[in-house]
Amino acid sequence: MAKQTGWTFSGSANFSPTIGAGSSSDRTNLESIVKIVSSEKKGRGSNKKSKDGFSTIEFSKVSKTDAIEWEVITTCDGKGQSDRVNLSLTYYDPYYIGRLSDQIIATLTEDEIGNVLMGDNSAVERKTAKMVDLNQTIKTIYSTTVITDSSGRAKGTIVLPETYPFADYVLNIHYGYSNTSERSDSKKSDEFIWETSLLVGEIALVVVGSILSGGTLAPALGAGLVGTAAVIGAVDIAYAATSYLASGFGAIDENRHGCLFPIMGFNHSYTFTIDEPVTIIDEETGAETESTAKTQAIVSRISDHTDKVGAYSVPKTEMWSWIAGGSALVAALLIFTKPRGELDE
Repeated sequence: MAKQTGWTFSGSANFSPTIGAGSSSDRTNLESIVKIVSSEKKGRGSNKKSKDGFSTIEFSKVSKTDAIEWEVITTCDGKGQSDRVNLSLTYYDPYYIGRLSDQIIATLTEDEIGNVLMGDNSAVERKTAKMVDLNQTIKTIYSTTVITDSSGRAKGTIVLPETYPFADYVLNIHYGYSNTSERSDSKKSDEFIWETSLLVGEIALVVVGSILSGGTLAPALGAGLVGTAAVIGAVDIAYAATSYLASGFGAIDENRHGCLFPIMGFNHSYTFTIDEPVTIIDEETGAETESTAKTQAIVSRISDHTDKVGAYSVPKTEMWSWIAGGSALVAALLIFTKPRGELDE
């Protein structure tokens, strides 16, 4: 079982009333309790993850058919109060990542491919940032709005069906709105979305990895990509998804009882990965390589670009040292896309 209370972003919550909001000094608060249990009713382990002031909870060894059991408590000035809370379950779509990577590779010129092999990844960075669509990268697979009872409590269960894809998931619990003015998801700020995207690096890693492998993501490269989620990290995935969803609620000031919300409202995130091992057999040598279902979902969408970049390929031993070393490109992109004023230390 995991629990979060109050503000989970960096710094302190800002409860300053916005123009048009009431003058009440009463403050709202959110408490959430989440556990994930298997079909055998065994609880999954969890750990708190933090980075630059942002915190999330990561569950391990989650499988399809597991159940997410959640409970929320809404309060004002420390007392339970009925109000509404939004819950969204999103996933980081590996099929879209693979498809986008394929499209980016197809647009690279011979000079740009040569530059990548010389260590200049600026072309891949530009194209990734320009072409990626977070509406397709971060997809909502489940969403609901609940009303807590007179004591401020509500609970429920989300069962993870067999049809859910192998991917990284974020359960986001959002408490905050404006009683006088709200906006739809379609009015999210594009600038805000770009500033909070910490996930571009993984896509760029796939693109450059394909180039370094000679234009085709061989089974060996697929195995190497198993660790890319670890490179990005659960905190980064949770931050991007949480901030992206929070941006759709527009101005947030006070609830229908006149109690103040912090700017952005309260956002509690719980992350997990659904994946399973896969054995890949090399058609030429018969050699077996361990990979994962999530990784192969990415690989399945990338075409064989041997005719485009094969002549520029580097030895696989050098490619592996580059990938195992943690890719300077990923680090650079994570810094490049870091949200200003939120995660800076």
